[in-house]
Amino acid sequence: MCGVCGLLDNGPQWSDPLRQDIPQRQLRLQQLALLNRALKPWRLTLTEFHNSWLLASPTGQQVLVNSLDVLWQEAEKMIRRPVDPLDDNWLNVL
Repeated sequence: MCGVCGLLDNGPQWSDPLRQDIPQRQLRLQQLALLNRALKPWRLTLTEFHNSWLLASPTGQQVLVNSLDVLWQEAEKMIRRPVDPLDDNWLNVL
């Protein structure tokens, strides 16, 4: 995805936090921390980049993602295998 396209707002996502009692920025950082914890077993990292996320592999490969469904698709490409959310080894690490 081009950097400019990644900056455009695609509207609300199903995964957007529903809480309104704390600032959106704080909710986004909490979501980012949780996602990094989930990606850690594959040595993938996620950073915020202008209302999108930058997914990076330990080899330096990077891709801009703007939703959870795209995040998991790109993570699977980076680790070269499907991500199974019910994998016992992954759940034990979490």
